[in-house]
Amino acid sequence: MRLFKLITFIAFVTAVSLVYVHQQVELVKLSYSIECKEKKLKEMLDHNERVGYNIDNLESPSRLERALLAQNIDISFPRKGHVVEMSGLALNVRGEERLRASGLEKKSPIFAIMDFFSPRAEAQAKER
Repeated sequence: MRLFKLITFIAFVTAVSLVYVHQQVELVKLSYSIECKEKKLKEMLDHNERVGYNIDNLESPSRLERALLAQNIDISFPRKGHVVEMSGLALNVRGEERLRASGLEKKSPIFAIMDFFSPRAEAQAKER
């Protein structure tokens, strides 16, 4: 009987020890995972700042002016017939008819699944 109690006690201590070691190993894994994600987040934030700076630099009027002058592109103000105004207000019936005629109307969400079966055409920039 005494031997059974000793084996039971040793088994209980072993089980508790294994649970404790497992928790510590999981804690180390979790801290490593958090550290990796924090490092990745820091890299992504730095990359985001660099991209934001590049966008601001590329959109700056002085840079655009230099690029246009370097390529000898002459820019002039648009004439009255060259400007198309789009309002953000809801389209009336007549506006919707014009959109349908030009092919720019919104598609019904029922037919959106059909887009999966057809290839999409994408605009491509021509380099000079």
